[in-house]
Amino acid sequence: MKKTIFRNYDIRGIVNEELLVDEVYNLARAIATYIQEADETVKTVAVGMDGREHSPLIKDHLCKGLIDAGLDVIFLGLCTSPMVYFATHVRPVEAAIMITASHNPPEYNGFKICLGKTLLHGDQIRTIGQLYEDKRYKKSDVKGAYYDQPIHNEYITWHAEHFSHLKGMQLPVVIDCGNGAAAAIVPDFVRHMGWDNVHLLCDVIGGNTTHDADPTRAQNMEDVRSALATTEAVVGVGFDGDADRMGAMTKQGELVGGDKLLAVFAGSMIDKHPGMTVVYNVVCSAGLAEILEQWGAQTVVTPVGHSIVEENMIAHNALLGGETSCHFFFRDRHFGYDDGLYAMLRLFDILVGTGKTLSDLISVFPHKVTSLEYRIACSEEEKYAIVNEIKGHFYRQKQFQVSAIDGVRVTSDYGWGLLRASNTQPVLSIRFEADTLENLHHIKEDFIVVLCHYFDQAFIREHLEM
Repeated sequence: MKKTIFRNYDIRGIVNEELLVDEVYNLARAIATYIQEADETVKTVAVGMDGREHSPLIKDHLCKGLIDAGLDVIFLGLCTSPMVYFATHVRPVEAAIMITASHNPPEYNGFKICLGKTLLHGDQIRTIGQLYEDKRYKKSDVKGAYYDQPIHNEYITWHAEHFSHLKGMQLPVVIDCGNGAAAAIVPDFVRHMGWDNVHLLCDVIGGNTTHDADPTRAQNMEDVRSALATTEAVVGVGFDGDADRMGAMTKQGELVGGDKLLAVFAGSMIDKHPGMTVVYNVVCSAGLAEILEQWGAQTVVTPVGHSIVEENMIAHNALLGGETSCHFFFRDRHFGYDDGLYAMLRLFDILVGTGKTLSDLISVFPHKVTSLEYRIACSEEEKYAIVNEIKGHFYRQKQFQVSAIDGVRVTSDYGWGLLRASNTQPVLSIRFEADTLENLHHIKEDFIVVLCHYFDQAFIREHLEM
């Protein structure tokens, strides 16, 4: 196994190049050792998997390693990551593991690991990596047991009961399962709810036959845009590979950013919870801070990472959290983890309850000119060093305000730019925002000048075009 698979929020890599299937058994023993040393009361682990072609074999090796370590395994079946998180709240389990690589291409796979109801991240993941490298596995004289206990029906029932007022909903919508694990649950849920006006794009699980499973990228929502243009549907929804994220599109084909959707959710809650706290990451638009302040909400800004947002929500007793990547967390009427299907239900709830369109709802968001999130390929070894050096450069420029919450966010009188190392892929992530297009080009140029020390100027300019 390559060390790079032990990331900030999960274990993830290219199968049989970085993440070796034949070594998953030993990795499972390292995971079991970490779990048992962190909490000696852990006895039962829930395991779920997405639809990638190597997930069943990985699941077999994972479960054997856990069982040989003395842990009981409850296999939840083919499911989404949120269904595994759901199991930690409704099943008698002390830990859980989801086999998935989320939105990454089909050649990737990996593991999201929960201890109790909390997703492991940061040093916890790296400790598992060290246990694996050192081959320090806790031995057990007694093997655990294995149980097949799918959670599909239980998950559907809970959500249907909590949104019973949406049964028989006539709102015409488009739902794209993103060629991912959402296809294992969404069609059945739609039928259970009696939604006759839903146009489903849910034919493939685990493949990449039409587009990547990332609903925050416009090219991956083209099928949704086409369906919105040719049907009566008034809103479109897309899921990522393991369905912990939900993206949305207006009837007019505008892909709505996660920060705008977060404002929509906050706007629906603020009257009932005045002064509520909202947690969001450093990539979000300055417009989000402006409108939340206008509504009287308290805000907490975090580094990028769904685990970090969730952790800060608990620490600050926040009812709502989210990211531009469309992870959304609700701690009223829900357990607080990120679930794309649940976020979709909250959105439909608002649309039905207000009678407004998604375009109407986002129209209150302050006008900003925001770039795409640009992603530049950069090796795992170099990306952090480049960010640190550029951070030092801007610190020395007195005309900028510099935040190091995550990477380097540089704010000037004419806009802001953010450069950070991706936590999930070997890329640098860059985003810019200003009040006018002219100012957007200005702040972008500040970064181009510095980035040209590390990349070819023509290459950088081509990649950072609007």
